Amino acid sequence: MTDDEIDEMVSRMSEILGTDVIDGFLAVVVRYLRTTVGVEAVVAAIGEPASTTQTIAVALDFQGDVRGPVTWVFPRPIALELVRRLMSDPDPDPETATDGATELANILTGRASEVLEKYGFKCEIGVPRVHVGALPGGVTVRMSTPNGPIDIVLSMSAAELAPFAERSRRSSRTNAGK
Repeated sequence: MTDDEIDEMVSRMSEILGTDVIDGFLAVVVRYLRTTVGVEAVVAAIGEPASTTQTIAVALDFQGDVRGPVTWVFPRPIALELVRRLMSDPDPDPETATDGATELANILTGRASEVLEKYGFKCEIGVPRVHVGALPGGVTVRMSTPNGPIDIVLSMSAAELAPFAERSRRSSRTNAGK
């Protein structure tokens, strides 16, 4: 995907969902990474290719007003930290990292989807699944953490949302004027 294609996709997603919606989604992710697994994260880049070395990729599909997958790419140490915290096990089996990654993706997507609903987008989230193979196209957001980068690929589409998109744009303009 070229830089121009990435810029167009970010612009289209921002136009449909509104920059405030996307920013809110990411802010919730950062907050729940801190409270759920004790990992400090910051949004470091948008449009960077996702890392796939020593990581676990998990996808969840949105259905409803927002459709398509959000794919999470977690470093194994972050997934194991969740297992450590949930199971009160100081030394969990490394094989449980996949379970930790799917649960963390489920928690973060569920919490972040509350932002979509706040802006009037009605959606349901599917069951998390381990993603194998090339990552889907979409807007890639890289979050820096002390345990390695977390990548999020936002492949959601809201093509059928003309009334909601207009409401989101009005909300963005209203909030910008405050």
